[in-house]
Amino acid sequence: MVSASNRRRLLLATTLGLLCLPGVVAGPLAESAAPAAAAPAGRASALVELANEQRSRAGMPPLRANSQLMRAAQTQAEQSASLGKMAHVLPGARYPRPEDRLDASGYPWRAFAENIAMGQRSMSEAIEAWMKSPGHRKNLLSASYTELGTGYATDAEGRPYYVQVFGKPM
Repeated sequence: MVSASNRRRLLLATTLGLLCLPGVVAGPLAESAAPAAAAPAGRASALVELANEQRSRAGMPPLRANSQLMRAAQTQAEQSASLGKMAHVLPGARYPRPEDRLDASGYPWRAFAENIAMGQRSMSEAIEAWMKSPGHRKNLLSASYTELGTGYATDAEGRPYYVQVFGKPM
């Protein structure tokens, strides 16, 4: 039997690509139990942990992972990877605006923000880039949000896309 702390280390090692190659999740807003979904889902979970580490260092309470925000963030990551483009609004995508993705995921938002990144070699590098950007840092450390969803996908050329969606429910 694997202890909880070893399970966490194993998950983190897996999500950092030390034990497996990244997979691809099919379809926006789909919740799949397919093995290919495991790597992006694990990476997304680890991205929540990394975000909360930054919040802890700043004396902020952790954000709760929310499955609806996770779906909205994963949708944005997949749409971005599919289009080979990083933008908060993606004309021509099924869910072009953040509000569209939040509504499609069923998240009853009062407030939200979105951080996006493309091309960093690791989740740690994506977090580091967000922390160096005043607007992204403000989102990550804001007391206005209580919940977080994250997403990860790669495009046809293997470029990674990272997404954080911060929310405060109604």
